[in-house]
Amino acid sequence: MENIENKNNIVIEAKDMTKSFKTYESHASRKGFLSSIRRRYYMKKALKGVSFSIRQGEIVALLGENGSGKSTVIKLLTGILHPDSGEANIIGFTPWEHRQELAENIGVVLGAHNQLWWNLPVIDSFEFMRRLYGVPKKDYDKRMRYFVDLLDLKDVYKRQVRQLSLGERMKCNFVASMLHMPRLVFLDEPTIGVDLPSSFALRNALLELRDKYNITFLIATHIIEDIKIMAERVIIMDHGMKVFDGPKAAVTKMFGDKKLVEITMKDGAESYPKGIGKLIERKNNQYRIEIDARGIKDKRLSRFLASGDVINYNITEPEFGAVLHEFYSRRARANGIRSRSRRYIR
Repeated sequence: MENIENKNNIVIEAKDMTKSFKTYESHASRKGFLSSIRRRYYMKKALKGVSFSIRQGEIVALLGENGSGKSTVIKLLTGILHPDSGEANIIGFTPWEHRQELAENIGVVLGAHNQLWWNLPVIDSFEFMRRLYGVPKKDYDKRMRYFVDLLDLKDVYKRQVRQLSLGERMKCNFVASMLHMPRLVFLDEPTIGVDLPSSFALRNALLELRDKYNITFLIATHIIEDIKIMAERVIIMDHGMKVFDGPKAAVTKMFGDKKLVEITMKDGAESYPKGIGKLIERKNNQYRIEIDARGIKDKRLSRFLASGDVINYNITEPEFGAVLHEFYSRRARANGIRSRSRRYIR
């Protein structure tokens, strides 16, 4: 396994990709079983001109609510689907025209799909992958030792797949996609439903592989911890459009530079001073207050925190999950104002 050079190399270049699907709908005004047979359909636009680029060695989170277009983007970039229009260049290949050549240089982990043989030991699936990708036996043995140690698979990979837990299967699926050491890996919900130790192991593995071998990862996920721990950059999708592309910190700053102050007060103590922040939550003698970052220097807050009424306090950044929730809520309110027209085709 050799280090990959040229860290400034662009490995994903997507330009104005569009994709529509035929969606059926029954006539609501008709009754009886024939209403489900004589249906009308319309073309639903899953992607509406999506463009972005990713450089070698980046870990990028592709975010969005269900139906926003995340999975469609990954299927286009891996060559599973053809776009209606637009272009994509993935490590030098047009994905839907050069699927075999592209497959030799990328890895794909789809959380809902298993690429291991259910009734066979995991090692048999690994051996099949070795032969499929033409990995020399010497390199394969070295990589197996590396991944078994990295993901703690010593007591796992010789067992039948059907005997494994979901977390163990996901780790093995990940290894199966990495044995040929691709330059670029696509992951769709890689830790959904996975136990905590396995999700930690997968996240640590991604970070080490990026740092050690400069591998690029594009991750479609709903799991906030995945984003917080792994991704430096986020691309947010909404109704088939890219609505944000930048560092995680920039998402937070879109809603103002805020801080969370968590305070534990003595029993019977008076409430926190009014006018220095917004009370988010109160539970018995514990308070969570949101304040502007500049409010940290407010003398009233300093005097209050130093008073005998406060047992303990902690100042942190807002939870990224809460920031995303606010982002989606604002987009939903904006979308509710817009009128949508559908063109029905008989």
